[in-house]
Amino acid sequence: MGKTRALFIAAAFASAMTMSFSAFAADLLLPPPPPIEPPPPADFGGWYLRGDVGVGVNQISELRSTFSPTVLVPAPQFDQYSIGDSAFAGGGVGYQINNWFRVDVTGEYRTASNYRATQSYANIFGLACGARCYDIYSAQHSAAVFLANGYVDLGTWYGITPFVGGGVGVAVNWLNNLYDLSAQPAGGFGIAQDATKTNFAWAVMAGLAYNITPNFKVELGYRYLDMGKFQTNVIGCLAAGCAGERQTFQLASHDIRLGFRYALMAPAPMLMAPPGPLVRKY
Repeated sequence: MGKTRALFIAAAFASAMTMSFSAFAADLLLPPPPPIEPPPPADFGGWYLRGDVGVGVNQISELRSTFSPTVLVPAPQFDQYSIGDSAFAGGGVGYQINNWFRVDVTGEYRTASNYRATQSYANIFGLACGARCYDIYSAQHSAAVFLANGYVDLGTWYGITPFVGGGVGVAVNWLNNLYDLSAQPAGGFGIAQDATKTNFAWAVMAGLAYNITPNFKVELGYRYLDMGKFQTNVIGCLAAGCAGERQTFQLASHDIRLGFRYALMAPAPMLMAPPGPLVRKY
């Protein structure tokens, strides 16, 4: 009887040890939890302020003249015309919709640039100017431009974000001090009143933005700006026989811009993955 009881106790003890060892082994051999991928960066949005300065390489095209029907101007043509460069400065407010799209409204002032043109006409009046006679025109053009813009950010590498964009709005053009001086020995002088013309304007742009801080970015960009068609006031003469001329031309500019953007709210922080389950080791 004693031997049977001893065998029974030994068997029970062995069974208990086996179960404890199995549990211990299971804890040791439990595979680690699968790695949890961090979530992608959350889209962020918010208001921002911007400012820009730059240089505009202005250009004019399609220069034409119209004359009073009562005055004959024989075979007129423009032999040369040009407009100087201008500086500009402006600012605006915008909204970052998500990581890749933003919009803003901007306004800028463009400093005066010099307009020059030389026009010739056939000498049928016996003037002392050869086969053709010449008039020389001069004026100063300046403008204010207001645009609503949209931009697509193309991704960020090492803090640099390339972007493309476009805008539409209005350009308020001023042409002041328009003079017409005759190059002939007999001379001649004409003047037009200052003119203002508000036109539809549009722009396309591209550039690079660099993250100084999460809130502050600087931009270097190019913009093509179309400021519409301009028409002068009538060029009047002090003497009789004035041609009653008006000039029209298209205005555009190739702009190099240096700007900044300051976000009023920082981008949303990246959410961290929750920690995995704890595994006890004995």
